[in-house]
This record gives sequence, structure tokens and C-alpha cells, in this order.
Amino acid sequence: MDWLNFMSDYIGPSGKGFGLGSWTNARNNYSGNQIKVALQRQAQAGMNIGSGLRTKMQGYQGYAHADNPLGQFQGKYGNLGLTAYNEAKAAGWKPQDIYDEIQSGRSGMFMPEGAMNQYNMDIEQEENQTQWKSDLQTQMADLTSQINEPVDPPGVGYSAPSVVGKSGTRGANLKIAERGSRSGTRRWKRGGDSSWSMATVNTGGTSGKASNSSPVNV
Repeated sequence: MDWLNFMSDYIGPSGKGFGLGSWTNARNNYSGNQIKVALQRQAQAGMNIGSGLRTKMQGYQGYAHADNPLGQFQGKYGNLGLTAYNEAKAAGWKPQDIYDEIQSGRSGMFMPEGAMNQYNMDIEQEENQTQWKSDLQTQMADLTSQINEPVDPPGVGYSAPSVVGKSGTRGANLKIAERGSRSGTRRWKRGGDSSWSMATVNTGGTSGKASNSSPVNV
């Protein structure tokens, strides 16, 4: 029979199956759970398992036991190599859960270099993705805060200066100056008194001064 898994190295003298001697020899290098899983695979392939060995195996957890959940992925060499690791992930196991289960020691397996390298890359990717999500959530929270920040409506906070005079009349003290293009300056004001006067009138001269000649009788 072709080499199936590590228990093929411990096949009995007949070459057709396994006995207690096979168990004892393999036990020097593997845990009871690893051996049981390997022997279960051998039995499925048609190899004979002696009655004494079957009794021995009952004290350990095989590939379908709840206390050996990763046993179903055990590789040909008795451990959780890269292929087995990827199979576990494909079955729904998270990288950290795989590692933690192996570290518990229940299966008796370890993760060889290839599986460990892949595990480390998977964890780094998860951490980067978690950090990216955290950064994005922070940015979205900041943006939402800015969007929801109250904004004063136009004109709020501006107070127009009062132009109410002493008498209560709006614009009572307002002075208005109007400058003509050629007729000089005319001014008038309203204040305490109600009089008004023409300050200067240019009668056509170019100097802007009043004439000293006698008035003309008309």
C-alpha cells in the first residue's frame, strides 16, 4: 500500500495493519490524539486495526471529537501545515482561533513554518483592516460633527447703530452734505433749531468768492 500518513512508517510486520506495537513505537514522537486521527484515516483506506489497539484508541480524541475540533484538518505528517491551515480557514475558522486552539495543546499538533508565516500575514492584514476601519469611523464622526454644528443665520450678532435723536425723531441729528459740480456747496442741517441757511452760493464766478461790487437794482 502507498504511504498514506505518518502511521505508514509504523505498520505491523504483516504489512496489512496495525497493532499495539505500532502504537507504542509511534507514541515516542506523536501524541495519542495525533496517532488516533492517523489510524482512523488508515482504517478508512482499508488497513486493519487490531482489537487491542482499538481499545487503546478509545481513550483519545479522534477527528470527529468535540475536544479535538482541528483534528479533522490534521495533515499527513500529523500537524497543521499550510494546506491544513487553509482548509480550516475555508471551513470558517478565523486565523486567531486556529492559533489559539493549537496553542491549547488538545490536538497535539503544532503549526510548521509555512502555516505560521501565513498566520502572521493574516493577522497583520486583519490588524491593518481594523485600523483602517477605526480611522474611517473617526473621520466620519468628525465630518458628522462638523455637518451638525449650529451655524448662525445671516445677520445674527449684528446690531445696527441707533440714529434716534434727542427728540425721538429718527434721523434728527443726521447731517447731509451735497456738493454740486459747479454751484459751490450747499448745506443744511436739522438739529436743536429748525433754521437753515445757504452757506455759500457761487453766482458764476470762477474764484468761488462773493463779489464786492454794489448790488444791481433791477
